[in-house]
Amino acid sequence: MTGGPAIHSLFWLAVTRLGEAQILLPAFLAGALWLAFARPAGARGRLAQGNPHAHDHPARRSALRWVAGITATTAITTASKIAFLGFGYGIAAIDFTGFSGHSMYAWSVLPVLGAIVAGRRGVPVGVALALLITCSRVSLGAHSWSEAITGMALGVAASGWTLADYLAHPGAVLPLLIVVWLAVLPTKAPPSRTHGLVVSISLKLSGRARPYTRFELLAGLIHPAWEKPPAAAPAP
Repeated sequence: MTGGPAIHSLFWLAVTRLGEAQILLPAFLAGALWLAFARPAGARGRLAQGNPHAHDHPARRSALRWVAGITATTAITTASKIAFLGFGYGIAAIDFTGFSGHSMYAWSVLPVLGAIVAGRRGVPVGVALALLITCSRVSLGAHSWSEAITGMALGVAASGWTLADYLAHPGAVLPLLIVVWLAVLPTKAPPSRTHGLVVSISLKLSGRARPYTRFELLAGLIHPAWEKPPAAAPAP
């Protein structure tokens, strides 16, 4: 019976790797390039007729939406982490220290990838996988529910904005090769270093020697810059 918790943890560790930026960002870039440059259905006939607009298709607009959405959500997520790690800005009442990057990337990338691989039928698959990744962050203790759910909300905004445009005018289907890539890459890629990079940036910007921690936030040991910490009691 001792293997139960270990198997449970291994499952969530395997799932959570699928939400790493070093895995999902290359997949996103491949998908966005495919939307922008893949020849749309019927383009070959129009090219044969000398139509100069044969390569123009709405999926390019979807690609631009996707790029804009993920750029914005990446900036917001990174800023929230820097605000806490470097300056101590968090919300103790809901155990919030910054948006979950894994959850944000999972929800902003996977539903759209599902759509460009399998059309509308692929969206629920991407959603299910993104939901598992969100749950993995809490199950592994990497994030609180407030951080995982708000990260999900950011990702849904990015993917929803993209899918609202793409599903109305679907383009060429992305080869299943990218799905195989996503399945194999987590077992080969080294552990992500994005968190360490964000910590380094936070410390450089704030001038601190070490980052703030969740324990300090929940224990009431962090005080906003505009609020003076309680004065120490005078020595007897």
